[in-house]
Amino acid sequence: MSAAEDAGATPRKREVTCPTCRQRAAWHRNPHRPFCSLTCRLIDLGMWLDEGYRIPEETRENDVP
Repeated sequence: MSAAEDAGATPRKREVTCPTCRQRAAWHRNPHRPFCSLTCRLIDLGMWLDEGYRIPEETRENDVP
């Protein structure tokens, strides 16, 4: 496809999967991306603030509890 043909083409509809509710959401003109809505965005923020997301700590043999 040439650049002239591509310029007149309609843009593809890009979508992402919301990490909170797993619904498909538009990427273009979505102020909450990668989330589908403000609600899902705030749910994710709450998980971070409540320390719901954690990276497991490695235990070593020499560590004393």
